Amino acid sequence: MPIVLSVISKVKDTGKTTLIEGLMKVLKQRGYRVMTLKYSCSDFDIDYEHTDSYRHCQAGADRTVVVGPKKMVVIENTQQRKSFDELISQYYDVDIILTEGFREVDAPTIEVIRREKGTQIYTDNINLIAIATDINELKATVPVYGLNDYRSMCSLIERRMLNKAM
Repeated sequence: MPIVLSVISKVKDTGKTTLIEGLMKVLKQRGYRVMTLKYSCSDFDIDYEHTDSYRHCQAGADRTVVVGPKKMVVIENTQQRKSFDELISQYYDVDIILTEGFREVDAPTIEVIRREKGTQIYTDNINLIAIATDINELKATVPVYGLNDYRSMCSLIERRMLNKAM
């Protein structure tokens, strides 16, 4: 079972996606297999009218898989949002799953805080392992890193999580 690291923030547009991109680049350089899982508050479409896969879905397929030379996508109709455990239990071929926006997940967490967005810290989150911020003087009970200090954060992830899991 892969380990899970959740990247969260109390507000939008703080740099969660940018942090995940940076962490993933370093983790991939270090030889890890990485998956991301993104929370969306709204419904979305990745398939469009007049494509064959759209027609498959419209005809009633419970699951449609589109396979290309270098990518594939799974479109699955669900009656309700799948639980986090249901989602991650399907993936055993990766070392780490980086999640974005799953605030209530029981997993090690890095919170992103930007000066311009406010400094509300999840002090009640017992899973908080680090904070990524642009506030130099921020005091916390967990390590505090600059927003772009991906290598140091990945070293923490390796020490605290990956070495135990491998």
